[in-house]
Amino acid sequence: MTADLYLSQILKKYEARDVLAYSSAISTLKNYLRTWAGNCYSNILDSGSRAKGTAITLASDVDFLVSLTGRCNENNGGLKSIYESLYDRLNQLYTNVRKQNVSIRVSFPKLEIDVTPARKQDDYTGDHWIYLSKSDARQQTNIEKHIDDISQSGFTNEIKILKIWRELNHIEFPSIYLEYLIIDNILSQRLAGYGSFASNAWYIFNELARDTNNPIFARVVDPANSNNILSDLITTNEKNTIISKAKVAASQSYWEDIVW
Repeated sequence: MTADLYLSQILKKYEARDVLAYSSAISTLKNYLRTWAGNCYSNILDSGSRAKGTAITLASDVDFLVSLTGRCNENNGGLKSIYESLYDRLNQLYTNVRKQNVSIRVSFPKLEIDVTPARKQDDYTGDHWIYLSKSDARQQTNIEKHIDDISQSGFTNEIKILKIWRELNHIEFPSIYLEYLIIDNILSQRLAGYGSFASNAWYIFNELARDTNNPIFARVVDPANSNNILSDLITTNEKNTIISKAKVAASQSYWEDIVW
């Protein structure tokens, strides 16, 4: 079996599940979100890996960004109180809810939905402010640009293989950082669609296993906000863990020992 065929089978194995059976639950959740947002409501956007074409079953199934008007809650606690208010409301409605750095996860049997509240910077762009609970700070970003960049990169299969590897090895490696590290740094000199995606994936592992000039220590910037340094999302120790795990992967003779 060729490497491409094996990895294609792995992608099929972890293909994003069909959420059609949950359409009623998703519709109900969206109605709750609209009601919670009230006069601040602008839109609900598909914001995660499904929209980017990089979804796998091992990570969250559905991601929504609740887009709120630019002056929402401006004089009543700002973004932090918006985040806390959404958590409190969802916690009243559902039994399995937990806070994450920017999103709130609602877990159903065999389905996880991440909801991120965001306030529009203005009414004419896709720029939003989101709240970072870990650092108690706000950050500007543009989900629509992220979706366009990643979905049109030509490297979604490679990204999915790395995400599967990340989940199987329980590595802290935020998807937005992983995605831009791959398309803007590691594979930036490779033509999308040229050659096999297995060879590209193998190249990524070998780059992440480097002892010198390792791309994991390169500065990776959010193209939607130059002040948002994606490479700062994880610590040096967490980066060293990625290197250590990548060395193990790069030392294997068979893909079956890297992703399974």
